[in-house]
Amino acid sequence: MVENKNLKGNQSDVSILFKNSNLLSMNTDEICYYTDILVEKGIIKDIGKNLEVENAEIIDCSGKYLMPALVDSHAHLSSSEMCQLFIANGITGIRHLSGGQRVLEYSEEIRQGLRIGPYVYLSGYIYDGGDAAEKFETHKYINTIEEAEKAVYDTIKDGYQWVKTYPSISPENLERLMKTAKSAGIKVCGHMSYHVDSKLLRDWGYHCCEHSSSLPKHLNDVEYLAKSGMWFCPTQVVCETLPDYVWGGKKLTDLEAYDYVPKKVKKYWEERNDKIIESYKKRQLRPDIRVIIERGRHFMSHSDRYLAGSDTMYPGIIAGFSLHEELKKLVDLYGCTPFEALKAATVNPSVYIGTDDKKGTIEKGKDADILILNKNPLAEISHTRGIFAVMQGKSYFSRKDLDDMLNEVRSLDDDEVEFLQSIF
Repeated sequence: MVENKNLKGNQSDVSILFKNSNLLSMNTDEICYYTDILVEKGIIKDIGKNLEVENAEIIDCSGKYLMPALVDSHAHLSSSEMCQLFIANGITGIRHLSGGQRVLEYSEEIRQGLRIGPYVYLSGYIYDGGDAAEKFETHKYINTIEEAEKAVYDTIKDGYQWVKTYPSISPENLERLMKTAKSAGIKVCGHMSYHVDSKLLRDWGYHCCEHSSSLPKHLNDVEYLAKSGMWFCPTQVVCETLPDYVWGGKKLTDLEAYDYVPKKVKKYWEERNDKIIESYKKRQLRPDIRVIIERGRHFMSHSDRYLAGSDTMYPGIIAGFSLHEELKKLVDLYGCTPFEALKAATVNPSVYIGTDDKKGTIEKGKDADILILNKNPLAEISHTRGIFAVMQGKSYFSRKDLDDMLNEVRSLDDDEVEFLQSIF
């Protein structure tokens, strides 16, 4: 495991002054040039021009673009090396959507500074109906009203932030789950429902639709969800795995960053991908990706409550790297401006998660979760890949530190990689 990096060896005493940055606070799309940012004890202490601070470490950001660090709003922290890949890609927070005791433990270790990795915000285990066509060992299944209520109470008891559902729960059990969640004050997210009309499901309080492929078929229903205040996470990169791998002949080895997938994970992915391809071909599942994109675009034309997420863990979706792909797809396919796409990975996740008093923008008093880029991401969204440095609270990672992480991941042996969970 990579040691935590900081400038003085004692995180609590580190003061860092970022000098002469081009600041994109994300409050607006305005860039404030030649701006200094002072960080003390992991908090943004001051922002201004020509700041002078005694005993601060100086980071020269001349010509660099400083903005909030990114959040992947649909991820599954399924193996240990993903922690480093997220940080190396400027992602200091993830919304993890499949529960798991080991992931809870990792989350706590990260927050205590014992392990490098993104802050983890967790849903509970995935709940589905007892008559689901496919059953998975790590999912939980609801067959009765009592089990629907228990799903909510167990999610809360185990310390998770959201209830996560799959679409095969029966109408009566799903209604009870939704009513119980509303009464208990916890939100429900997931793949919507096969059995309950989407508008009715939203009226019951369903909070976030995961994946463009989960949106309803009719655009007037999509518009209803958007205007009602529902949240939406398109995950276009994973939606494209079906046409690409199942019908287009794409291979996992075609992936640009495949070197950063450990051998142990590659073996698991390749075995699982073969089964996915076989299953989809047997069922002749061949949706038109253009239709899926149209639904997502329609939602986003009526609401700004959308999140950038990758569904990393799924075969072909590499932790960290895939969020940058998703941002580009939000611009190229969904019609977002670069600023709107960046909001979906900074401001919007903080609002959704409920951390917007501390995260999501660069402001005095907020946490120092900072991404420093070599080029302007508003001019070209792919410039988010050109990372100069990352700061997460009290920890500063230079370009060399990030490269060291990537090189370590590339050379990991099987016994150095821990599987934290499987959702298949």
